[in-house]
Amino acid sequence: MSLTLLLLTTLLFQFKAAEGVEFDNNQFLIYNKVYHEARLTLFQDKSVGSYEHGLYKDQLWTLKPHPRQKGCYYLVNEEHPQYRLADSKHTLIAYNKHRYADQLFKLVDNNDGYYYIYNCYHTNDRIAKWGHENHKTGMYGKDKYPDQLWRLVPRFKANFFTDLVFHFDNRQGSTDIKREISVTTGVKRSSTETIRSKTTYSQSIEASLSGAIKMFNFGVTSKTEFSVELENSFSKTTESAWSKTEKITFTIPAGKNFKVMQHVVKFDGEFSADSCTLLTAIKIFESDTAEFDDPDKFIISSAGQ
Repeated sequence: MSLTLLLLTTLLFQFKAAEGVEFDNNQFLIYNKVYHEARLTLFQDKSVGSYEHGLYKDQLWTLKPHPRQKGCYYLVNEEHPQYRLADSKHTLIAYNKHRYADQLFKLVDNNDGYYYIYNCYHTNDRIAKWGHENHKTGMYGKDKYPDQLWRLVPRFKANFFTDLVFHFDNRQGSTDIKREISVTTGVKRSSTETIRSKTTYSQSIEASLSGAIKMFNFGVTSKTEFSVELENSFSKTTESAWSKTEKITFTIPAGKNFKVMQHVVKFDGEFSADSCTLLTAIKIFESDTAEFDDPDKFIISSAGQ
C-alpha cells in the first residue's frame, strides 16, 4: 500500500471565447483581422491607435454596459481607467470628462469570430485600421472592409476540471487508517505581482466564469458552488485572504479504496501574472474495487456533466 498526493489536471475542457463569451464588465484585448497582431491601444499621450509588439495593460479594455441602451458599451482603458473611447465628429479619440452618447459602442458579430465595432451615436461609423502604422486606426463610415473587423480576446479563459487531492488503497488492510491532508479552497494566484485594479480583475474573472458556465450543462449545485466560492474569496479585503488552507483528518476504512477529489477552475490570463485558480468543494469516494462510482456526477466530464 502506498500514500500518494497527486495534483492531476484530468478531465479538462475549455470554453471558446467566441461561443461562451460574456461581454458585460469583461475585459478584452482587441485584435484587428487584417493586421492580426495589432491590438487597440491607448498610448501615454492619450492618443488611440494600435500596437503589434509586447502586451501591456493599456491594450486592455473593459466593456461597461450602458444602463438603458441595451447592447451599447463604454470601452474603458485598464491602464488609464478615466479614459473611454469616443467617436468625436467621426474621429476616434479617448475622452476623460463628461459622458456623451458618442462614447458608446456596440459589437456586431460577423459570424467568423470577429466583430464590427459600431458607434451607437454615429451609427454608420465603425472602428477600422487601414495600415501597419500605429496611428492608422480610426472611424470609418462608408463601405465595409475586412480591416474593420476585430477579434475580442478575453483577459481570462476558464478551464474546469476535477483534481485528485488524496488517494489511499486500503482494500488489503484490516484496520482503519487516519491521514491528515491539507486542503485549500478559494482563489490562489500564480504570481505575487501586484494587481493594478482588484475591481476589474475580479470582474473579469467573474465574467469569464459566467460565460464558461453558460456553455456547459452544469447542475444548479455546481453553478452555485463556483459562484459562491468566487464571491466569498473576492469579498476579502486582502489578497492573502482570498484562499485558506485547512488540515483535514480523513479516515480510510479497512477494506476500502479511498480517494478525495476537488472541483477546480483554472483561469488562464492573457497576461501570465494574472492567472489564478479557484478551488471549491471536495468529495470523498469509497470503493471495494479499483473503480469508483460517481452517482452525483461530481467528476466534471468533457460534456460538462
